[in-house]
Amino acid sequence: MNFTFAIGQTYSSVTSDKEIYDFLNWMTINDRKYGEEPKLKRKHIYHKILSWDTTNFITNDTALIEQYQIFSIDGRYLYLRKGGTDTIFKQQDRDFLFIQFTAIKDTTWHDKFSKSKLLTSKKQKRPNRYYYSIPLFSVDKKYVIIHRKYYCGDECAYGGYYVYRRLDNNKWEYLTAVNTWIS
Repeated sequence: MNFTFAIGQTYSSVTSDKEIYDFLNWMTINDRKYGEEPKLKRKHIYHKILSWDTTNFITNDTALIEQYQIFSIDGRYLYLRKGGTDTIFKQQDRDFLFIQFTAIKDTTWHDKFSKSKLLTSKKQKRPNRYYYSIPLFSVDKKYVIIHRKYYCGDECAYGGYYVYRRLDNNKWEYLTAVNTWIS
């Protein structure tokens, strides 16, 4: 299997910053979940990059494997239920997702996204804020998965892993979510 690696990138040694920001800029403008859209359509995004959970890729916990029907190929996992992303991402894509996961280099967003404000502190007057991971792309860049969450106060939050499909160069459509939660 041959993969192209981008050298000298800020967030990943595999995926370019442009690809990451193009998708996140599209998402911050177009993706609407629930009714919490901010006034003036400006999202507050926490400056720390949301981490991927290593159990999405690697686990030896047999109880977890049985409970969530985790699919393993060569010790790599994605994702935790039948009918989830394992039907979207082929083996080559799952291998590439794992490579991108291990190639993440940074933990902080350095530039804001479209119609957003980067928050550098959890202490603010309004608790509403978004958290985004580095998005991981399929080999052909037609699919992307992102870990994200939204926090709006005590007992007010949601999150999960969200999959999108590219429609054209700068447009995506939501396909599915896995391991979602809400409080």
